[in-house]
Amino acid sequence: MPRSAYLSVINWPDSFDEPARVSALVQCAGMDQYQAMLASRRNTPGIMTRIDSKMRQHVANAMLGRGILCIAPTHDEVAQYPQPDHAHGIEQFPDADPARFVVVSESHAPWSFTGDQVKLVISGHIKSIDTKVISSAFTPISSASESGYDLPRVTRNITVTQLLDFHINTENGIKLVRLIGKKTRIGIVGDDSPPSLLDDSRPIELVHILMPDVPIDTEFYDFDPPGNIRALALKKGGRSSELGLDAWSFYSPWVGIMKQSLYGW
Repeated sequence: MPRSAYLSVINWPDSFDEPARVSALVQCAGMDQYQAMLASRRNTPGIMTRIDSKMRQHVANAMLGRGILCIAPTHDEVAQYPQPDHAHGIEQFPDADPARFVVVSESHAPWSFTGDQVKLVISGHIKSIDTKVISSAFTPISSASESGYDLPRVTRNITVTQLLDFHINTENGIKLVRLIGKKTRIGIVGDDSPPSLLDDSRPIELVHILMPDVPIDTEFYDFDPPGNIRALALKKGGRSSELGLDAWSFYSPWVGIMKQSLYGW
């Protein structure tokens, strides 16, 4: 759908049962009854459907009029969210009050921020599956299949990669800093061997310690990506059900836009 917007329900009213949710989606967004039923069962916040961006304000106003907390960011708004700075690490200045950190990166000079500038941290992981088919080879019938050939063997190697996205409000606007994989670290300035944060099974624990007041989103694995993001994963050889980097790269700005709309960063 060209110039689409993502109708995103943040919260349903407590009084809304499934029929009420379905009715709202059908009457306000023009959804098919069956698709509305499926969408109404998604976890919130969640994307209910894609709509024409020209209609987003009309649809959102109709939903808000029923007490449904929602937004409808356009595809362009999500795509134009600040691109991530893939940092080597984030280091804390010792004894700084308030807490101050520096972003260490290869692509540009280090820059610093304070803990209260961090508006959102998103924590999660993605999985990639490398599938290989080992071709069959001729072997004697007595030790193989009746055809005289070994059956092809399929091996799957699953890699889990931890990610942290920091949404930081600077004087030049929001910056998105991404830590990805076990090589990126959080430590203390001057420490030559900071521990690997993302090699930890619960990488957000250190964030809780260093930035105790920062909201942390850990809901990525409850996310149901829109169809165009799933199609992108399939085009790249993934699976429609796989929550990979494409889904993460959509999810983080989408959540950032929602938080901005709620709290006015």
